[in-house]
Amino acid sequence: MKMSERLEVIIDEVQTNGSVNVIDLSNRLGCSEVTIRSDIRKLDEQGVLKKTYGGAVKIEKGLSVEFVPGECFLNSDKKYRIAKKAFEYIVNRDSIMIDDSTTGYYLAKYIKEHPEKHIVVVTNSLISAAELSTARHVDLFVVGGQVMGNPPSALDNIAVNAMGQFHVNKAFVGVNGINLKVGLTSMGTPQMDLKREIIKMANQTYVIADSSKFGNSNLFTVCPMDDIYKVITDTDVTKEIVHLAKKVKVDMDIV
Repeated sequence: MKMSERLEVIIDEVQTNGSVNVIDLSNRLGCSEVTIRSDIRKLDEQGVLKKTYGGAVKIEKGLSVEFVPGECFLNSDKKYRIAKKAFEYIVNRDSIMIDDSTTGYYLAKYIKEHPEKHIVVVTNSLISAAELSTARHVDLFVVGGQVMGNPPSALDNIAVNAMGQFHVNKAFVGVNGINLKVGLTSMGTPQMDLKREIIKMANQTYVIADSSKFGNSNLFTVCPMDDIYKVITDTDVTKEIVHLAKKVKVDMDIV
């Protein structure tokens, strides 16, 4: 069983039952207790659960996990690696935009855990804003508007117009799909309009998306790949995609 599949099983069980046991998981998933402990440690570091002696329990304090949509925990290890790489491009006193993507939420979590960089953050994501609201090293600006979507975010015309008041050095955006020949694609017009405005407000735009987003051509095109400074994705991206990215001159980090 792949690590991402094990992590999803662990997350599902701890959310359903409130706790998990290393020995039980080892027997059920057919892997060693050392492997399960390593998986639990990763999830503990990401703030998804709390590691205990012999297992883990559901987090009951701070930002409630019930507030965070379940899709945030899918491919969590990949998203965490992508967020960690994205953080490397942020410098002290930087100004950044984090959009409403689930990988953006992991970037917000990573920023909160690393106070060595003082950062100005603009976001339209409620869960990212909640995560960063108590981070003293972050100057937080939350874009308002009608809350919709999953994860919950401000996505209407009010939010789009509000984006015009900001200018940042770097924007970190997730997408529904990446077609290297067409560009970034979106399933709906609210996300399309907002992401276009985000790209316009930033000096550099970084796409933070796991490998499952490649090849997805949705109804709406957000922008051509020429508008993107860099794509950060995971190691499951296919050789064909990597070759095509080089051919069309898309700069890509694989982590």
